[in-house]
Amino acid sequence: MRIGAAVLAALLAAAGVAMAAGGFRAAPPRLTLVETLPAGAHRSGSAFLVAPGLLVTNAHVVLPCRAQGLAVRVAGQPGPWRILAEEPAADLALLRGPAAPDDLPLALSAAARLPRGAPVLALGFPAAAGLQASQGPLRRATLTVHDPEGGRAVSFRVTDRQGQEVEVSWEDGLRYFGEDQAGRLRWRLEIDAPSAGGSSGGPLLDAAGNVVGVVYAGARGTSSAVPLADLRDFLASAGVVPRFRPPPAAGAAPDWAALRDRAAPAMRRVTC
Repeated sequence: MRIGAAVLAALLAAAGVAMAAGGFRAAPPRLTLVETLPAGAHRSGSAFLVAPGLLVTNAHVVLPCRAQGLAVRVAGQPGPWRILAEEPAADLALLRGPAAPDDLPLALSAAARLPRGAPVLALGFPAAAGLQASQGPLRRATLTVHDPEGGRAVSFRVTDRQGQEVEVSWEDGLRYFGEDQAGRLRWRLEIDAPSAGGSSGGPLLDAAGNVVGVVYAGARGTSSAVPLADLRDFLASAGVVPRFRPPPAAGAAPDWAALRDRAAPAMRRVTC
């Protein structure tokens, strides 16, 4: 008995997959934005210095503060702090506050792109814990439609007819999410390293300690990050010129503990 394409698509959808040109798309994973509501119901996230008195974090960390009429606070730092720039679609925000003589901003990578499999380090302040580091390789670049206000982001994967994963294209994203979502469609990095609640807004570092992304979500032992290209564009639109440094040498064996300690002075916990 032959099964029509429409019937087959319906059966596959019920099983959690959808038809795609050249193969099938797995049902999209649900990513949770990794902010937290610690004791006292105060929102909490992470941030890092890109220039004296200027912090990068996620839009979903600070926009609810403004919506509720609450001041943005930076733990252990004098205020006031204000939202200088924001881009909800990219989930990025820039905070301005008092610059300190000992501010040590992080440098951004000068690399054009981060290759698959590159080792990276995710930093953040989960819940009430101190600074935490999580190391792992870049698994893939994927496309997502992001909902900062709803606390969720959905991504997808593409496999060929043999079940092997293949790289997604922008056209795949438009076919999957629909042309009407083109304005919200964004590239994201998936990392084989966990991030807990409160890590949103923390930096993703390469083996030289340069920023290559901004952590914004996590699911099932993985982290998702805003890519460096989005961060560069966001800072440029805000008139911020960060420091850039060359990427690590090929085959370099990083000292992750030393990189964490070197980045720690630039890290901040953000609450409201």
